[in-house]
Amino acid sequence: MRPLNIVLGVAFGLAASTVVAVPVSFPGGNTGAIPDNDVVNGRVVTFAVSGLVGTLRGVELTTNLSHTFAGDLTATLISPGGTARLVIFGRPGAGRVSTFGDSSNFGGTYAFSDLGRPDLVPALTAIDTNGTLGSGTYRTTSRGASGRSNAGGCPTSLRGVFGGLTAAEVNGTWTLVVTDAVNGDVGTIDTSTLTLDMQGPSIFANGFEAAAALAPEAKLALGALAPAHCVNKVQADFTGDGLTDYAIARSNGGTVGWIIRENLGNGTAAATELTFNLGNATSDFIDSFDLDGDRIADPAVWTPGPNESGRFQVRLSSRNGAVREVVFGQTGDDPTQSGDYDGDGIDDLAVYRSPPFGSPDGPLQLRYLRSSNGSVGVIGTGTGVSGDQFAISGFDYSGDGLADVVVQEPDTTTPANARFRMLNASSGAQFSSFVLGLATDFLIPGSHVGSSWADVTVRRTVSGNRELRSRDSQTGVEAPVVVFGITGDASISGDYDGDGVSDHGIWRSSSTPGDSAFQVRPSGNTASVWSIPFGQAADYPIAGSRVR
Repeated sequence: MRPLNIVLGVAFGLAASTVVAVPVSFPGGNTGAIPDNDVVNGRVVTFAVSGLVGTLRGVELTTNLSHTFAGDLTATLISPGGTARLVIFGRPGAGRVSTFGDSSNFGGTYAFSDLGRPDLVPALTAIDTNGTLGSGTYRTTSRGASGRSNAGGCPTSLRGVFGGLTAAEVNGTWTLVVTDAVNGDVGTIDTSTLTLDMQGPSIFANGFEAAAALAPEAKLALGALAPAHCVNKVQADFTGDGLTDYAIARSNGGTVGWIIRENLGNGTAAATELTFNLGNATSDFIDSFDLDGDRIADPAVWTPGPNESGRFQVRLSSRNGAVREVVFGQTGDDPTQSGDYDGDGIDDLAVYRSPPFGSPDGPLQLRYLRSSNGSVGVIGTGTGVSGDQFAISGFDYSGDGLADVVVQEPDTTTPANARFRMLNASSGAQFSSFVLGLATDFLIPGSHVGSSWADVTVRRTVSGNRELRSRDSQTGVEAPVVVFGITGDASISGDYDGDGVSDHGIWRSSSTPGDSAFQVRPSGNTASVWSIPFGQAADYPIAGSRVR
C-alpha cells in the first residue's frame, strides 16, 4: 500500500460596549511625486491610525493616482511595524516576454477592495496603448515578474493578509509605498484614504468621520473572473514570482529544517538560502499552500492528534514568517489536500479521511475548513478503508475558480485499472469520471498538458524508468507518455520555467556530498534537462508533498 505522505523522521481587558463597529477612514499624508526609476525608496504615503479596538476584518484603500505607463509601478501596503504587507499591484502586465509591462496610464481615483470588479490587469490590457484607466474599484493583484513568468496579475486578498490583526497591531502608522522601476515615465499620487473595518466594539476618539460600511464578502469565486492563468496557483512558489522554488526539508535535531533557494529561471537557483525551522521531524507531515491569500506559498506542517486535535502550523509569507496555528483534522487523515474550496482567494485547510486499514468499511470524505466563515465542509467520496482511495484534491479541475475533490480508486469493471472521480466541493456533485492508468500508479498534481485547468498525471515504473501519463481535464485527451526519472527518484511538481505549464521533475538523492540534485524537464524546451545540485541524502523535496 502506498504511504499517504512521508514523515520526515521516516524519510529522514476591555468592558463590553453597545457601540456598533463601523469602518473608519484615515487620510494619507506625504503624497506627491513618485520618484522616477527608484525601486528602493519610492513615494511613501503614511496613514496615522489610532483609537481602534477589536480585531481587523476588512481593508480598503482609495488613492488618486496619475502616471504614464502603468507597468512601471508597484504599490505595497504595510501595516504598522511591518507586521503584515501586501502588494496592491506590481508591474502590471510584466511577464516572460513583456518585460516592461502594460503601457496604459493611470489617471483617476482607484479603490482597491476584495469586492472590486474587474481585475486590474485585464482592465488595463483592454485599454488601447497609451489609454488611461478609468476611475473605479478593483481587486488587489499579484506582482508581475519581468522576464521570469506570466503568473502575475492574479487576484489577492486584503482580508487574508491583514484580517485578524489586533488593535495593538492596527493602531500606528500604515504606509503605502509606491515605486517606479523604469526610467522615463513619471507621475504623482495625491489624495489617499485607508479604510479599516474592525470586528467588535469600535471606539475611537481621533476626530475622523466614520465611513460607510464595507460591503459583505463577495460570493463569486475570485478565480472565476480572473485571467485564465490565475485558475490555479503556482505550487511551492515561496517568493511570489510565479516560479516554483527549489526547497527541501531536513531533519535537524528533531525539528524540520526548511531550506529554500529562489528559482532564478533558465535552470539556475540563487546561491543564498532561506533557512528556518518549522515542525517535528518524527511526526509531522509537510506541505505548502497559500493561507493568507497573497498567492505566495506558505510553508506548513501538520501534527497528528486524536479526536479532532490535529494541528496545522503555517508560516505566513505576508507576516514576516509569523506562524499561525489551526486545530483541524485527526490522526489517520491525509493533511495535504488544502486549496481554495470556497473561492475567496484564500486556501482552505483540508484533510482526506478514511477508516483505518483492517477496520470495517466507513465513510471516505474530504473535509475542509472554510476561510470565508470558519465552517467545515464535508464531501463524501464513497465508503471503504485507508488505501481504497487516494485523493489529489485542492486544485481547480473545472475552471470555475474553486478547488475540486478528486479521488483515484480501482475501476469496478477492471480493478487493475484506476478510475478517477471529480466532485464539486460546494455541492458534492460528481462532474467527471474516467479511467486512466493502473490502480497502483502514483499521482502527480499540476497542469502538465498546457491547460489552465489542473490535469491528472499518473506515474509508474517500467524496467527502472518512470513513465508519466497526463489527461487534459478540459478535453479528456491523453497526452503522449513521457519517460523521465528512474527508480528511487522523488517526483516533484510545479512550474519551473514560468510558462504556466507544469514541468516534469524529480529530486535525486545521493550519499555522495554534492551529488543530490533537482532535475527538471522544462515544458518550454522538453529536449533539455535542468540540473540544480541541492540537498543531501535523506532530505525531502517540498514540491513533492502532494505526490501520492
